Amino acid sequence: MTNSMRDVARLIKTFDAELRKELNSSRSGLFRNDKGELFIRSNVPLGQSYQDEVIGIFADPADLDFYYKIYLSEEI
Repeated sequence: MTNSMRDVARLIKTFDAELRKELNSSRSGLFRNDKGELFIRSNVPLGQSYQDEVIGIFADPADLDFYYKIYLSEEI
């Protein structure tokens, strides 16, 4: 099932507090494992493939804010 970018942004926003905490120290993202469980991973390296599905990876809190501004502009 494919989701719109707005749907993905809404999903990411449900993990906003946890994600921001990790983004203060390292590149971090939201992932989904093969059981369908969503989780935050920190210290995400650039340019690699990942065993788990990538929902979104962000460099820092400003990057996350910009993502929301683009995909949730009508909801902010």
